[in-house]
Amino acid sequence: MLIARVVADIPRPGVRGLGEALFARASAVLMAVALLLGTAADASGGRLAPVQWRMVWSASTDGEAGGSNSDWEVPLHGASEQVLAMATGDSGVSVHDARTGRLVRVQHLSSAPVAGVWVTSGSVVVLTGKWDDGEQRLQAFDAVTGATLWRRAVQFLDLERVPGAGRYSGPRVVVTERGIVIAERRYEPLTLLSLDPRSGAAVARTTHERHCDLTAAGARSLLVLLDHCAGNRVRLSALDPSTLRADWRRTMSSPGRTFPDSHQLGDPFSLGLTVSGDGYAMAGDAVYAPDGRRLPAPREAPPAAGSVRGSRWSEPLFLSGEPGVPVGPAQSAPAFLTSLDQDTGRRHSLPLDVPSVPATLVGTAPGTAFVLLSTGRVAAYTLTYGVPTGRELFDGVPLDAWPDACGLLSAADLRPIADGYTPSPATPARFGQRLPRPARCDWIPPTDDAPVVSLAVEWVSSSSATTRRIYAAETTAIKHGLAYDAATEDPYLLDYLRPTATGSSGAPEAVVGAGQVIVRLVSTSRSALRLLAPLVRDALLARYSLARPTPAALPQLRWSFPVDGHLEGAPTVSGDAVYAAGGGRVYAMDASSGRPRWSRAISTYVSGPPQVAGDLVYAGETGIALHALDIRTGRPRWRYSSRDLGFHFLATRGRVILCAGNEVIALHAATGRRRWRFRTAGSCAGSRPQQAGGTVYIADYAGIVHALDLATGRRRWSVRTGTDERAGPWVTLAGKVVYVAGADRRVRALDAATGAQRWSIRLGAVLTSAPLPAGAAVYVRSTDHEVHALDARTGRKRWTALTGVVESALVLAAGQDRLYAVTAAGIISVFDTATGAEGWSMPLGGAVIVGPVVHRGVVYVSTAGGTVHALDGATGARRWRMNTGDAQEQDSIAGNALTFANGLLYTGGGGNVYALRP
Repeated sequence: MLIARVVADIPRPGVRGLGEALFARASAVLMAVALLLGTAADASGGRLAPVQWRMVWSASTDGEAGGSNSDWEVPLHGASEQVLAMATGDSGVSVHDARTGRLVRVQHLSSAPVAGVWVTSGSVVVLTGKWDDGEQRLQAFDAVTGATLWRRAVQFLDLERVPGAGRYSGPRVVVTERGIVIAERRYEPLTLLSLDPRSGAAVARTTHERHCDLTAAGARSLLVLLDHCAGNRVRLSALDPSTLRADWRRTMSSPGRTFPDSHQLGDPFSLGLTVSGDGYAMAGDAVYAPDGRRLPAPREAPPAAGSVRGSRWSEPLFLSGEPGVPVGPAQSAPAFLTSLDQDTGRRHSLPLDVPSVPATLVGTAPGTAFVLLSTGRVAAYTLTYGVPTGRELFDGVPLDAWPDACGLLSAADLRPIADGYTPSPATPARFGQRLPRPARCDWIPPTDDAPVVSLAVEWVSSSSATTRRIYAAETTAIKHGLAYDAATEDPYLLDYLRPTATGSSGAPEAVVGAGQVIVRLVSTSRSALRLLAPLVRDALLARYSLARPTPAALPQLRWSFPVDGHLEGAPTVSGDAVYAAGGGRVYAMDASSGRPRWSRAISTYVSGPPQVAGDLVYAGETGIALHALDIRTGRPRWRYSSRDLGFHFLATRGRVILCAGNEVIALHAATGRRRWRFRTAGSCAGSRPQQAGGTVYIADYAGIVHALDLATGRRRWSVRTGTDERAGPWVTLAGKVVYVAGADRRVRALDAATGAQRWSIRLGAVLTSAPLPAGAAVYVRSTDHEVHALDARTGRKRWTALTGVVESALVLAAGQDRLYAVTAAGIISVFDTATGAEGWSMPLGGAVIVGPVVHRGVVYVSTAGGTVHALDGATGARRWRMNTGDAQEQDSIAGNALTFANGLLYTGGGGNVYALRP
């Protein structure tokens, strides 16, 4: 029976108290005393007990199907004692023998995507369709022969909630051996429909009590409901899935919120509900047996320590690094499966013999658990028995094999950072056993302006091969979810940025997996980690007589520089220097070598790229302040505060132009004093000021474009173009013309001096880009998947081309006689600027984040995951590509803008500034 419980991230501490936080996290996840597990003896006389879950096989997934479908909260894997079924990425289901992992069949169902998969009574049940197309179908086929048993249309009604009405928040389909239960409505009346698993025929329907929030979970033969009703009543019920009649019902204590206000916090149930395949239910602190008995587990009881012989255990309820603690995306930890004592309700956990985290428990059968690993494989584990000694919790490794954490670095190693570092060792207990040597070491700097460096030995494996598996699983998860340093990565080391509590930046960490040891380093300085992590790696390689890795060839890389957090906006090049912002600091570095010149902390968050004008560098904090720094030293010169400060500003000709709410403000560039302000009809906070001569141009969300005198703020002209906060107006200044793509679907050409309209043309769809003037034409894109070429002098439409994709997000770039159009879906196409005829087109393998940019006949784009592509502009042939280390799951990378200067291409990614050879 599948358990739909997906592993989430562990909350991580901030940079204060790094040493304590690091080891607290490592201890809690890896070596918590609570994980000393006493487990049941078998029938062989009481001397043996289950000691470990052992992997018996694993099978590759297609890499597309996750653990569950979040639209309907239903699983994408189903399991029984006989078969494991899982969704594939091509509208199919693969069926494997549950005992051997052998592929039995791949069942192709239809063109509709697979939305849910279950296994029951020898058949595989599949839900197909999308949540927003209204055409969902349930069908079942024989797990062995593939013969279709039945199919039927189903409908999920998700109407708007009426105030005071109940809400259903559980899985929309629950499959058991006795019935398939469909929750037809999201909001009351909450109706449940039961289908016969063998025929698909409807056999029962019930409407739940009104004014109740409801969730559900299934076991092999039970449907368990948890509701929270008017009068603050909370009940746990078990229903017969075939009749929808209650087998038992228990009243529970209130979750502390009163219906109907509970839904305002998102999940109406703070209690939570988890049910094992054999029917044991956890709801908050309460544990219930399948027959409704409340088991006498104490409130918030810790898991049992030591072996408890003679007990009986439920099938696993969840997988974690510690009972009840989910496993995060950046840690090296043994994973544990947690079960319940069938007599007392006490939780007990046993380790997996091949630790791989993060992971998700996707199904169970008696004596077997199926786990989706972060490496893209599903593994089957069986329970093994033995005489518990405690060493099984350490992968069989003796405690004296754990290295001294303080011995992996020396004061001399840290001297390039600062002279006088002192080690502070710590030797905490692991699984209740005291290690003979320190497993954590905090290196304390001599002064407060130098960074603390914390190092922890997180795990020692029984073999180098096991360490490689752990390291590979962790680094795979890091690369999918976190920014990392692609310039220094090697087979044993990865430097990355861990999310902080505010989510505005990232905390530097590095993981090293060499020999049999996994080590983690934490510091506020990524430059310190760049220096020290390779030294730790080399110490471990020497310990196990392993060769140092050959550095990866990066022919395009001239240099890279790490900032202490995510890069906020693109690097700015001015003269012989590059300026960047990240981790609340502004950095200046040599444009040719990347050598740092200075850095200055200004806040916890810098909201965009620095700008340079004269002898000052400007950096902003959206909604807080604008800072001016000395270009040579980084010393603060002035600060202008405003709660309504927008993202964009412009430093030019002795003025800094910015927007704050409904005001355009001009500051004296040298002093920061306000020189003038101009009130707009709508907010201009999202508009980018542009300047030509003595005039500044800016648009507001009332759809008005303004031309203001740069020196005085006096209005020279204003033109209304249409109102829609979702779409523009988009403004491009080109010589003596201001081109405007308005919310009224019109493209206008305005005289830059007077605002007089030169021409105007209405297009058939919403315009979604600023006009792109190039040569004798102006190009715009629209939501009807079209690119329009307009005559720059008259506005007459020269040609229109379909992009051939449904996504409307296009980025345009003109070069020579070609127009390059890139879709957000990652397809680049080229069009003849004279005729609109399409030339070459090719997929880039990821959503386009930045570009295209055309430089000397080469087209450059950056895709999600931080890959920069260089393509021949004439043929589309790939010249090179390089990964910059942004998270593969990330959809928007502000630091990936592409800038050409000094014969180099400057960009950012993974918290690094890069200078590349174009």
